[in-house]
Amino acid sequence: MRFNKRFLTTTMVSLGLLIFINLRAHALASTDNDNLPTKQGLDNLSMQELDRFATVIQQVHRYYVEPIDNKKLIDYAISGMLSSLDPHSDYLDEDALKDLETATTGKFGGIGIEILPSDGFIKVVSPIDDTPAYESGIKAGDLIVRINNQLVRDMTLRDALNMIRGKSGTKVHLTILRKNNKSPLEFNVVRKIIKVKTVKTELYPDNYGYIRLSFFQTSTRGDLVREIKKLEQKAKGNLKGVILDLRDNPGGLLDSAVDTTELFLDSTHLKYNGLVVYTKGRIPSSDIKAFATENDMLKGIPMVVVINEGSASAAEIVAGALQDQKRATLVGQKSFGKGSVQTVIGIDDTSAIKLTTALYYTPASRSIQATGIEPDIEIPAITIPKPNSENEDSILISEADLEKHLPNNAKNDTDTSREEIIDKKDRDLLYSDFTLYQALNVLRGLRASMTMSNY
Repeated sequence: MRFNKRFLTTTMVSLGLLIFINLRAHALASTDNDNLPTKQGLDNLSMQELDRFATVIQQVHRYYVEPIDNKKLIDYAISGMLSSLDPHSDYLDEDALKDLETATTGKFGGIGIEILPSDGFIKVVSPIDDTPAYESGIKAGDLIVRINNQLVRDMTLRDALNMIRGKSGTKVHLTILRKNNKSPLEFNVVRKIIKVKTVKTELYPDNYGYIRLSFFQTSTRGDLVREIKKLEQKAKGNLKGVILDLRDNPGGLLDSAVDTTELFLDSTHLKYNGLVVYTKGRIPSSDIKAFATENDMLKGIPMVVVINEGSASAAEIVAGALQDQKRATLVGQKSFGKGSVQTVIGIDDTSAIKLTTALYYTPASRSIQATGIEPDIEIPAITIPKPNSENEDSILISEADLEKHLPNNAKNDTDTSREEIIDKKDRDLLYSDFTLYQALNVLRGLRASMTMSNY
């Protein structure tokens, strides 16, 4: 991976609860020109405005129903100022900074959801695989309206985070509104220390590989390389294609997303000079470019990337780059649309601010912010009901099912019974995950097209 700038501080490309960070970033005050907006801002801050702020603090001290110290008031003021800018800028106190440091290791406390303020409520961007939230049935797009029976309307993200977090083994009660559900849903979720495995793989029949990435952290690239090698071994060197599943992946580390993307790219055969992603901000040091440097680990075999509304931030970087570079076909539903970059700037030894400093763009100069990534093939997120034993035969009937049918005594190497075609290969996947079932069909089609083009 090549970057056009040296990374000095911390850049965020994720959302809320898990506070994923990128360990490589850029300095906001690296040049005199970069500092210029800050100086102008201070010069334009009049004494009248400062007096107004001091008067508010004085009146709170005099009239508020309970005594409150100056440090807490200043913290509240900073937090309110930043959260009013956009949903991703925030004030990080000592506890939040500790969360920031531990999140990238893949081990943290909580219930395992990524959340964001949304019109006075708290929106679930995605549950993380194999976490309490995921196992409880919480889904991307759910709106949390109560936490422990307290209304969240106009609650700050920090307040919501503090209420959702807690000691391992304790419960948090969430009241949730879900699209197409008339009544609120109630969840009692047991908190625990979460150890997330970011990469899972499976080999489907006929040597088609499946890779699930739940989010991007420091170990993701190494884990992915090992899992791909295992898939190739299982396929005995004849891996025909790969599905990369980024559904409900809330993002993570920018450098991890770039490292993941370049595993599937051959930089000698790419458009846009091998660009993976770039950012543009208000000051020069906010501008970053990342380029692919690796050879394609999969050696050009067909790829299908699956996305949905829970695919956000770093996941969108991967999907957008593979789409722009014509390396993969994207299927599923439109992604979340989180295309802004947050930089963590230290204030003192125990606090910092997380400030939106740039937007990121795909190699073809597409901004994802508030628009998302559109799949090449849209597949609705629907569930195919599994037939029961009484009506199963009414779903699929052929000549072979009829009583006293004439047998076919001809020998045919390609002859396969309906049971083998429907039940053993695809039936379980059809009922358990329709989107993935269709993605596998697309991958088979890509492989067939590639094979035909070789003749």
